[in-house]
Amino acid sequence: MGYYINKDSKGLPLPAKGKAKALISDGAKMTDATYKENLICVVENLLFDAAGYMFSEQEFRYFKETSPPKIWLVHEKAKELAE
Repeated sequence: MGYYINKDSKGLPLPAKGKAKALISDGAKMTDATYKENLICVVENLLFDAAGYMFSEQEFRYFKETSPPKIWLVHEKAKELAE
């Protein structure tokens, strides 16, 4: 992933597990696996979750075709959260 998201919009750290749920509590909405602005991909690994900002269509295609099961979210502040 190019840009990880490790905090919510209040600057609080996201948990190691349950990042999708925490981001939804912070205003994210679940979406389908179609590239769009403010798209976030959450990959649930065994020990931790990784939330990445899909900054380009190329990044999106890579993650859509690889990695374990994913949760797709849209958050209006995705780009800022990834900085």
